Amino acid sequence: MATMQVSNDVLLFSVVFKFIAMIIGVLGNITVIIYTILTSKENTSTSYLVGNLALADLLVCLTFYPISIIEIIQIIPNIDSDPGLFCKLHRSTIWTLLFASVATLLAITVDRYLYIVKPLKYPLIVTQRRVFLAISGTWIAACCLCTVLLIHFGRFDWALRSVCPAGEYTYLLLEIFVGYVPLILIFILNFRIFNVARKQRKRILAEPTVTVNISSELSPKRQIGIVRLLVGFKAAKTFAMVVAVLTFCVLTATVVSKVIKHFCESCHQMWYIVIRYDFYGMNSIVNAFIYGIRHIKYRKAYGNILLRLLL
Repeated sequence: MATMQVSNDVLLFSVVFKFIAMIIGVLGNITVIIYTILTSKENTSTSYLVGNLALADLLVCLTFYPISIIEIIQIIPNIDSDPGLFCKLHRSTIWTLLFASVATLLAITVDRYLYIVKPLKYPLIVTQRRVFLAISGTWIAACCLCTVLLIHFGRFDWALRSVCPAGEYTYLLLEIFVGYVPLILIFILNFRIFNVARKQRKRILAEPTVTVNISSELSPKRQIGIVRLLVGFKAAKTFAMVVAVLTFCVLTATVVSKVIKHFCESCHQMWYIVIRYDFYGMNSIVNAFIYGIRHIKYRKAYGNILLRLLL
C-alpha cells in the first residue's frame, strides 16, 4: 500500500475541523429533533419528516466524522490499519445516510406539493400512517443499500491508503440513483410548487377585498386559506434552500472528483481523505441551521434547548 502523500499538518487541521463540525452538527440536529418531535405542539406530518431528516443528518455526524477522525489519527503516526474495514464503514455509512437524507427531502417535497397544489385533499392524502410508512420504507431501503455496500467494498485491493476504489461503475451508480435522480424529481416538484403558489398569490392579491394584512371583510374560511397558502409557500422556500445546499454539495464533490481524476492523479489522497466527503457532512450540519434562519420559532427553540443541553 502506498504511503500517505498528505502532510501531517494538513491532516491535523482536518482532524480539528472534522471534530468541530461533528460537535456543531450533533448539537444542531439534536435540537431539531427535540423541537420538532418532542416539544413542538405542531405534530404534523411535515414535522415528523423534518425530524427524520434531522435524524439522518445526526447519524452522519455520529458515524462519518468519528470514522474519518480515527482513520486520520492513525495515518499521522503511520499506524497500520485495515483499509477494507475503513472503506466498508466509511463509504457505506456516508452513502446510506445520504440516501436517507435525499429520500426524506423528496418525501418533504411531495408533502409540500400536495399541501399547496391540493389543499382540500391534503388531509385525506397525507396521513400520519402514510408518513410513518414512508419513513419506515426509507430506512428499510437504506439498510438494504448499506448491506450491499458493506459487502461490495470488501472486494478490492487498495493501492493508496484510504482512497477506497470500488469498481468502475459503483460510484457512478451511487451518484445517479442516490443523488441525481431524486434531486431531479425534487427540482421538478419545487418548480411546480412555486408556479402554483405564485399564481395563487397573484390571484389573491388581485382581489379588491384583500390587503397586505388580510382584510377583516374576508370570511374566516377565506382567511384561513390565505394564511395556509402563505405558510406553505414559506415552508416550500425553506426546503428549497435545503435542496439547494444539498445540490451544491453533491455537484461540487462530483465535478471536482472528475477533474482530479483526469488532471491531478497525485491529488487523490488529499481530495478523498481530507476534502470530498466533508461536502456531504457539511450538508448535514447546515440543514439544522437553515430552519433557524428562516423561522423565528426555531431560533427561539434552539436557544432554549441548547442552553439546557450545555448547562
